[in-house]
Amino acid sequence: MIFSVPGHPRRLVALLATSLFLAAPARADIAVEKVYFKVADAFEIGAAVSGELRIPDAQARRLPAVLILDSSPGADGRGVFYAEALNRAGIATFEIDMFQGRGIPASPRHNLPHAFESLQYLAGNPRIDPARIGIMGFSWGGMLSILSSSNELNQQYARHRPGFAAHLGLYPLCWRLRALLGGSDELLKPSVYQRATGKPVHILAGGRDGYDGPHGCRAFLDELPDPVRAQFSLTVYPEATFGWDSRFDSASYARAANQGKGGIVTVTADPAVATRSRDFAVDYFRKHLAAE
Repeated sequence: MIFSVPGHPRRLVALLATSLFLAAPARADIAVEKVYFKVADAFEIGAAVSGELRIPDAQARRLPAVLILDSSPGADGRGVFYAEALNRAGIATFEIDMFQGRGIPASPRHNLPHAFESLQYLAGNPRIDPARIGIMGFSWGGMLSILSSSNELNQQYARHRPGFAAHLGLYPLCWRLRALLGGSDELLKPSVYQRATGKPVHILAGGRDGYDGPHGCRAFLDELPDPVRAQFSLTVYPEATFGWDSRFDSASYARAANQGKGGIVTVTADPAVATRSRDFAVDYFRKHLAAE
């Protein structure tokens, strides 16, 4: 049901967005399992992964899968919005909580073990094809999705086992990824960008992103070494803000806004763009994970 709010068209958009992200009961043909495990190679004491593994009842003996990494609010409906569509396409999903109430750490280095150990967890599941596991994420999770394409980081964390087969980052704070090239992170050296695994990497960005502006992600790609840049691609939704697939509109101060200078970040929940990005994600992983 749609309610109009006189004089407040943005509230109507928020109501529409809410209807998109309200979690529906799990379908009977999707097996849902709650997962929890300690992170063995943890940067922080007591680090753990908790999440929801969803496996559709497909005919194939082994299915492709996508690891979904949330942003700082954790599981807020965005992950399920994409997971349900991926499940309908015959792709299993594993949405995880990396933070366990700790909040965003100082460096993405803290959460790389969460991502790679979740990869190994999926690879060990008899219903999952270990050679067809992709990764996607929002904001902080989007940065990790992109960093996990580094050959150096794969050697460190994947330990010569199959890495991720495809990477998708949604509004991933490209200015911060770009700053790594200049040595801004003591725990992640610029060398992580010198070689990539060769698997496809795609970024979805908003032209009105309060963290990056309209050209932040393009600038990041332009500064990558030529062989690495060749595996990257970018889609920009010109009218979209950061977090276009959020449930509600918001505006708040963020120290990381405006390419690290600080400022107000506006989030406009846009159901039309959210649907486009969800459909893009499904088509992208269908193609690169050879989903039936």
